[in-house]
Amino acid sequence: MDIVKGAVAGKDTGSINPLQLLNIFRSAGGALLAQASLHAELAQVEWEEEKQRLCQMAAFTLLAFACFICLLIIISAFAIALSWYTPYRIPVFIALIIGYAAALLWTGLKIKALAALSSNSFAATKAEIAADIALLKNAL
Repeated sequence: MDIVKGAVAGKDTGSINPLQLLNIFRSAGGALLAQASLHAELAQVEWEEEKQRLCQMAAFTLLAFACFICLLIIISAFAIALSWYTPYRIPVFIALIIGYAAALLWTGLKIKALAALSSNSFAATKAEIAADIALLKNAL
């Protein structure tokens, strides 16, 4: 730490000594490269998690759309069934409407929960980079 303060503050004038700074960066180059590679690995892991989350969102969106289309078809068929006089068609249509509506509600809630996770994307990488920047600012 004293080397960094001496390089930044100078001895008497308060100026930056470029040779000492260059020496510090040269000696810390391996550590900086290792830290950068760790950040890259963390970002890669988080990108895989983000891709999985986005794929799940796409799948649930397609399922929700399919349930919505089926709900529209069933409601239309229910309207037709109301005009026919049979004792079993109406309870079956009501059960189908409730089933598709429940599936639509479930997929909608699942999409909403997955969308809420977008703020957590790359959170660990952001935190690590912010900590490293703060450490470098304090050191220099």
